[in-house]
Amino acid sequence: MMKVKFRTVLLVFLFIKLCILFTVLQETIESLNSDDHPLLFGTNDIYLFDLTLATIATLSIFISGFLIILFAIGHTRLRKPYIIVAFIINLLFVVPFFCSGIYLTFQDDLGLQMKPDVDESFGAMINFTEKYYEIASQMKNNMTSATNSSSLSSITSAILVNMSVEPDEMRQFEVVEHIQKRYCCCGLSGASDYGFDDIDEAPKMSIRFTSKLNIKCPHNSLFKNSTCVDSHLKGCETRLKTVYPTRILIYSAIGSVFSIAFALLTPLIYSQFELDRRRARSQYIRNWRHSLETYVNDYRMWSLRNPQNKKETPPQVDEVKQSPVSPAIVSFTPISIHFLLLFSVYEPKYQIKKSKIEENES
Repeated sequence: MMKVKFRTVLLVFLFIKLCILFTVLQETIESLNSDDHPLLFGTNDIYLFDLTLATIATLSIFISGFLIILFAIGHTRLRKPYIIVAFIINLLFVVPFFCSGIYLTFQDDLGLQMKPDVDESFGAMINFTEKYYEIASQMKNNMTSATNSSSLSSITSAILVNMSVEPDEMRQFEVVEHIQKRYCCCGLSGASDYGFDDIDEAPKMSIRFTSKLNIKCPHNSLFKNSTCVDSHLKGCETRLKTVYPTRILIYSAIGSVFSIAFALLTPLIYSQFELDRRRARSQYIRNWRHSLETYVNDYRMWSLRNPQNKKETPPQVDEVKQSPVSPAIVSFTPISIHFLLLFSVYEPKYQIKKSKIEENES
């Protein structure tokens, strides 16, 4: 059975958190650009929640991404202070925010209201359709009995001539069309707002708004890029009041799970960083000892070969790089090296002189 390292588990968790938070951030930015948030008891709390959600998600993505980078580059002095700061930010800001989102979701749905400009846009489209049907009815009544069904296109053209579209109406049409495509809804209260009373025929019906634009319900057969699987004839007011609380609940639940899990895993990440620090320190000490032993042996061999030759340059000690874990080790060189060499270098010279004196005496 293959053994999975704990470091791998932590990295997988961070990658999953990063991907999901990026998706949440993308959806939140799209929602902010739509600017169709309903009002909660007359306040803009839902919009403010999305704005704060984008900030918190960006901050969490940065924290997770930088943690992955710290895991990749190995031990540095920045690791342990960074994980402490990340833990404090997560505990003081991220966890309370997502918990507040769950609380916000369970507020009274009756307190949700459409934004005035969105309500006004749908009202303008409803008024346009009523005016459209009124003019169409008058023109049909004025037609002679000789007119056949092939003249319907000419009737539509005549209606468009009699109904000029103002720039404000065009802007309102774009708002309504965007909301209907995004939330798969039709009209403010339903398809009946546009006079589409027949549920079976409603997906196929449309009202000519301009020569190129129609007022219609969202359906894949009508919208090329529509995400609506089937015809959706429910009102947009009901959809907006349902979608936003549900979305806030899902995002808050996901954020709460990941933020609490991160808070619980932070001590384990800290211990992993401490383990890496100890391994780096042990590796540094081993390298330092090897360099010291090599220099001591070279100096000893030099002193044995040239006991009285002062001209030959003795071997130079390699400069020891600063330790990434303990600066106290650096203070151990190069002065301490000479104290270590005091007996290892001069003790062989003393032995050579002593042996020569004993030979002369004998």
